[in-house]
Amino acid sequence: MAKEPTVNTSEFDIGDYVAAKQFANFEHDFAGIVEKIYEHSMMIMIVDYDPKDAATVNEFNQRAIVPMETTKILKKTDHPAPRPSEDENADEGASSTDTAKEESSEDQKEKGK
Repeated sequence: MAKEPTVNTSEFDIGDYVAAKQFANFEHDFAGIVEKIYEHSMMIMIVDYDPKDAATVNEFNQRAIVPMETTKILKKTDHPAPRPSEDENADEGASSTDTAKEESSEDQKEKGK
């Protein structure tokens, strides 16, 4: 069964320019643009790095998965993705419950025929 997509509740948005700490074969910290956001980490496209790390950046195909807790926003994107408000989340939960109740009562009516 497929997992439902998670809602981005972090301070990060796709398109943010961020600074990441060195890890693995990187000798220095680097910076990049957020491409995808996961639950506790994100994928960034590496755009600024020390020349000594060029081979590592190429090996990683100019991308890295970095933890949110060690990453800092340098510049927020001008066009963040819309996030659902608290009211929208409450409405969606109620409507799916109501739909399930309606389907259940219809099934019972058909069985009674």
